[in-house]
Amino acid sequence: MDVVVDTDILSTFSKLNKPRLLSRLFRKSRILICPSVSAEIRTGAELGLLRLSYPPPFIPINLRVREKESSIEIRDAWKLGSGDSERLAVAKERKCLLLTNDRKVQKVADSISIDYLNLPMVLRELWVYRVMTKVKVGRLVDEIEIKDRIVIKNKEVIFR
Repeated sequence: MDVVVDTDILSTFSKLNKPRLLSRLFRKSRILICPSVSAEIRTGAELGLLRLSYPPPFIPINLRVREKESSIEIRDAWKLGSGDSERLAVAKERKCLLLTNDRKVQKVADSISIDYLNLPMVLRELWVYRVMTKVKVGRLVDEIEIKDRIVIKNKEVIFR
C-alpha cells in the first residue's frame, strides 16, 4: 500500500535529517508527495528551515483528474484547505495510508474510510516493526521535541 505524507510529518523527519526512517518503515511502499506538500517543503528549504530532498521511495506526484474533483468535493464538504483536501483525495482515490498530524484531517479520514497514522503512531511503528529499538525511539522523541519545538503530548501511545 502506498503512503501519502503531509507536510507536518515530512518536515519533522526532514528537520532531523531522518526522512529515511519513513522509507525504512514503509520499505515496501511508495511515499507519495502531493503538490501542496512539495510547495510547502520547497518554501521551508528556501527559508533554510530544512533540506529539500526526496530520497527513494519518496515520489512527488501530480493529481489525476478524479483526485482534483474529489479534492474539491472534500474541501467543500468539510471546509478544509486545498492542501488537506488534496492529500485526503489522493489517499482516498489511490487507497493509500495517510500520514497526518492534523486532527481535523484525521476526523475526515475516519468519516470517509481512509486509514491514517499520526506522529505518535508512526513513532510507535518504528519500534514495533523493528526499524529502531524502543530506547532509540525515546531518544528520537526527545530530539523531535527539541529540534522541531513541539511537545508530543500522548507519548503513552508510542510506548505501550
